Amino acid sequence: MIPLYVLGLLQRYGPQHGYQLKKTISEELEDFTQIKLPTIYYHLEKMSAQGLIAGSSEKAGARPEKTIYAITQSGKVAFIDALREQLSTRYRPVFPSDALFYFSEHLEAEEILQSLQEQYAFLQQSLKTIEQHKRQTLAFIPEEAKPMVNIIFAHHEYHFRAELEWVAYSLKQMKGEQES
Repeated sequence: MIPLYVLGLLQRYGPQHGYQLKKTISEELEDFTQIKLPTIYYHLEKMSAQGLIAGSSEKAGARPEKTIYAITQSGKVAFIDALREQLSTRYRPVFPSDALFYFSEHLEAEEILQSLQEQYAFLQQSLKTIEQHKRQTLAFIPEEAKPMVNIIFAHHEYHFRAELEWVAYSLKQMKGEQES
């Protein structure tokens, strides 16, 4: 997914250096992606070697030289292909916590309860953060982009709310089991 986002950002905003890409990802995409920012340079080098982007050196005054990356024609084709691939991706989530419950007899119930309570607090805070980012984003983007941005935020809000509901259910179930 990192190449898809990098190509998309270069397509949308034009040539940029690695730090600009990291900043944009951090400011605009952190709610929707799990891109580890240190890996950006690895992917830039790899995409450059594949001919998807082209790098050129730029030096401004006494500042160190920077590599500015631009999307190539091959990169534009690869970007559209990657977007179209997303159209056929079917949702099948994997929940790591299912293994925890399947083998729960190997842990203390209190440890699981504590973890669920922490997860509940984390999800509540994450949902507040997403809602705040949504308000901030909608305040500055063009009117024509708002429907698509609302779709993206709603997708994540629904998932976080569903997970929050599941954690609350799980806490009730576990507390009920302990009382028996």
